Amino acid sequence: MFRYSATKRILSHLNKEPVVSNLGPTSDELWHASDRDRNFYTYGSMGLCSSIALGMALSCEEKVISLDGDGSILMNLGTIATIGRESPTNLIVIVWDNEEWAQTGHQKSHTAYGTDLEMVAKANGIEKSLTVSDEEKLDLILGQALSEEGPWFIVAKIEDEPYLPVAPVEPEHTLHRFRQTFITAPDRVG
Repeated sequence: MFRYSATKRILSHLNKEPVVSNLGPTSDELWHASDRDRNFYTYGSMGLCSSIALGMALSCEEKVISLDGDGSILMNLGTIATIGRESPTNLIVIVWDNEEWAQTGHQKSHTAYGTDLEMVAKANGIEKSLTVSDEEKLDLILGQALSEEGPWFIVAKIEDEPYLPVAPVEPEHTLHRFRQTFITAPDRVG
C-alpha cells in the first residue's frame, strides 16, 4: 500500500473531522490530497503527532484522526501508554509503517526488526488495535472506527514511493486557521 493513495482514501471517508499529520511526507501528502482548515500539519514536531491528536480528542467530542509514522511513534512510545490510560473514545491513530526513519536517512526502524506496534498498543490497553497492509482493509477498518467508539490504533504497512513536492505550509497559518474551526466541548475543558 502507498501512503498517498491511502491518504486520499481516508479523506474520502471524512466530513469535517480534524486530521493531525506527522512531519515531512505525511503532511506534504495530506496537503496535496486536500488542504483543508481541519488539517493540522506538525512540521518540526517529530514524535508528537499522536500526542497532539490525543490532546485534541480529550478536549472535543468529534472524532480526531492522527496520521503518524512508525519512526515518530517509536520516538515517543509514552503517547501509546497515555492513549491507553485516557482511552478517548473519539481518537483514531493511523501509523504509517514503512519500517524506517525515512526523514533522517532511511535507517531501519524497530518495526523492521520485529517490534509489533499493534501488540504494543494492545499491551497498553488499546483493545481496538490492528495491522492492515492494503487499502481495502484500511477502508473497512476506518469505516468501523468512524462509526464505533475507540480509541483505535491502526498500523498501516506501506511501501516507499517518491516524495511529493514540499507543501507550502506556514505553521503559524496552520495553527490560526485550525483554531478558527476547533470547538472544544465545555464539559471537557477545565
